[in-house]
Amino acid sequence: MKKSDITCSNCHAGYRRLELVSKKGTKGEFRCLLCNHVLEVLDGSTDVSIRLTVQPELNGATTRSPD
Repeated sequence: MKKSDITCSNCHAGYRRLELVSKKGTKGEFRCLLCNHVLEVLDGSTDVSIRLTVQPELNGATTRSPD
């Protein structure tokens, strides 16, 4: 098993990537769950699992102060 981290170049969300080289996976692509940017194109030769670990702060977000 190979472990690595991926960062979305568009919104800077962080992902943990696990790859099982001993098992075939599914062809397709993985897109960022927050901004829909393509993070990786999967060829199906290995089983890859990717999960969101760091959600970036939204730009321009404001915090409401108590009234």
